[in-house]
Amino acid sequence: MSETGIAPVLELHAAGRRFGARTALQALSLSIPAGQCVALVGPSGSGKTTLLRMLAGALVASEGVVRAGGQDLRRQGHRALQRHRARCGIVPQGQALVRQLSVHHNVLAGLLAGWPWYRVAASLLLRTDAARVRGVLDQLGIGDRQWEPVSVLSGGQQQRVAVARALVRDPALLLADEPTASLDPATAAAITRLLVGQARRRGATLVLSTHHPGQVIDSVDRVVGLRRGRVVLDAPTRDLDEGTLGALYDGVGERP
Repeated sequence: MSETGIAPVLELHAAGRRFGARTALQALSLSIPAGQCVALVGPSGSGKTTLLRMLAGALVASEGVVRAGGQDLRRQGHRALQRHRARCGIVPQGQALVRQLSVHHNVLAGLLAGWPWYRVAASLLLRTDAARVRGVLDQLGIGDRQWEPVSVLSGGQQQRVAVARALVRDPALLLADEPTASLDPATAAAITRLLVGQARRRGATLVLSTHHPGQVIDSVDRVVGLRRGRVVLDAPTRDLDEGTLGALYDGVGERP
């Protein structure tokens, strides 16, 4: 159990991940309670993306235990992993949007993994689940852009489309990998508040990675810092200051 008394939705015990001779994560242990909003910070190459992919079930740990909802993901079969992934909403680096398609079809892509091929094919021609998609877009302030091509939107609006695609399946676990990396500071702060607000509204657990902890510290509950694949910082945001966060980046030529 966590210190809050809530059964953790995510648990890692001495979890590691290797890629050939390279070790990306080393003996990592964490417990993240249900509904908590966590910022994952650290320099480039510290293991943030690898950790998010392990939590999503897209990568299997090379060692240790990774549990989600009490189930060890390392020991799950293909179908069980598919069910776990269906409970996850992913906001990837670089948005991964199809700019020539409409906002609607880009958001609808968040549902396609669980559909038979004929329904996927029909969705390209019909206004499938239009009300469901519009509801999510309205929550993000871009409902009036549903049928426009993504290419005509601003960078901040495109990022909202990527968030909507993750939210449309109403995930229990929301994983965002550098979702504001290409945005200006004001837009980045707005997108961060939006992500955290949506997670809290839905009771979802949020893990958000970023190179810029200053943009998220006022929004999240907790900051976990990685360096060289190890957890070197884990604290509630109320206990952090600029000096503590800055030390995480000492000697690597990056500014938090």
